[in-house]
Amino acid sequence: MMNGEETDGGISLGDMGKALVCLLMTSMEAPVQAESAGLTQEMFADASLGFVYEVIMKIYATGVRPDMVLVERGMREADEELAAKLGGLSFLLPYMLNVRHDGNVAAYVEGIKKQYKLRCLVTLFGTMAFKAGKVSSVPEELVDEAERLLMQFRQKTAEGAPVRTIGELAAEAVSWHYRRFGGELEAEQVKSGLAEFDYVTGGFHNTELTIVAGRPSDGKTAVTLQMALNAARAGKSVCFFSLEMSSLQMLNRVLAGMTDVNPDHLRINKPTGRELGQLEEAALRLKDLPFYLDYTVGATVEQIRAKVLLQCRLGKCDLVVVDYLHLLGGNRRKGETQEQMVGRNVRALKQLALDSNCPVLTVSQMNRACEARADKAYLPVMSDLRDSGTIEQVADCVAFIYRPERYGFTRDEKTGHSLVGVGKIYIAKNRNGSTGIARFRYNPSFTRITDYIQPGTQTSLGL
Repeated sequence: MMNGEETDGGISLGDMGKALVCLLMTSMEAPVQAESAGLTQEMFADASLGFVYEVIMKIYATGVRPDMVLVERGMREADEELAAKLGGLSFLLPYMLNVRHDGNVAAYVEGIKKQYKLRCLVTLFGTMAFKAGKVSSVPEELVDEAERLLMQFRQKTAEGAPVRTIGELAAEAVSWHYRRFGGELEAEQVKSGLAEFDYVTGGFHNTELTIVAGRPSDGKTAVTLQMALNAARAGKSVCFFSLEMSSLQMLNRVLAGMTDVNPDHLRINKPTGRELGQLEEAALRLKDLPFYLDYTVGATVEQIRAKVLLQCRLGKCDLVVVDYLHLLGGNRRKGETQEQMVGRNVRALKQLALDSNCPVLTVSQMNRACEARADKAYLPVMSDLRDSGTIEQVADCVAFIYRPERYGFTRDEKTGHSLVGVGKIYIAKNRNGSTGIARFRYNPSFTRITDYIQPGTQTSLGL
């Protein structure tokens, strides 16, 4: 224990365990952070705290917030004698005053894990020192034993998954394809609901990060929102994190798209009785939709991650949407540029896709370079991504929203078809699939996004 070294709020490193346990009872996000970091009961220097931690995590596993009442009840059910000896949670009350927010969870968890590793090493080397002090010991045998024990220690405390053979991975890949062949994985597919986009990409795939970019007013939020709603209507649980538009603004857009109510009229004037009836009917259709909307200004990736992993534990997350990348909060590190901070957030979102085993769809801005090019079509390219370096490298799929009509193109030069109300999604990168162009239609208020139907045909894609 390293008492005397200060961290946050006057809490010493020796009291990290108590501070962390208190934090775990203040929010639903804190237990997610602790669990995803690999913290276990045995890592606490104080066995009593490890006991309380285990009780908290069991309560959290049921999807209920672990408050003091539930934790004390859980302690009595797990070990009544120990719970009585500790006096419930009374020994933690002084530390509750020092706990202000869950921002220190990651630091406390890492501190506890570090001290656990050091204690393990003290025990290991102490054992070897004792054996080395015996006259009968053989040096070569002790060296072999020390190497073996150190290897076991490395394996036990290693972060991440162990290295695996290509044969194991190949067998898993073949098994996965057999499951696809048998139709077992169809339920895991997340379609955007826009036929041409799904035709090119296959929809959204687990563990993949998709970036949808566009200039202001190009409709990137409208398109991603429509994709998310389509996925929810197909029975997929969607977690939509809005950092720009409030929940009311988002719902007004959704409701306007489901009715013929003009969104400008809805925002500026009072709705008529007829419009209220339409809005109420549309709201009823949304009642049981598995669509979860979170509006938090300046939300960090860590906060989003905690909420997503909790939803995953509850079986309520098949698709994650973040609108949008450049509004994510977080402290810029010393000497870190804006592009580096954005890159750090992109990598964190990709890691979230891996850890949650869900597709993550993130909206991004484009820089002004596309509007300064001599090519007046302003067709987007990868370098148009704002702070593009890491985004290009990390994202599995990059798509650009483009509206020809906005740049004065109202008719397709090749086919002669009208481009009024027609948008295009340029799929510029698709690490595990094809690239191409997907078309869609939109209404004048850009609140309704639908499939592109070619003139003279009955379906999208001209099929």
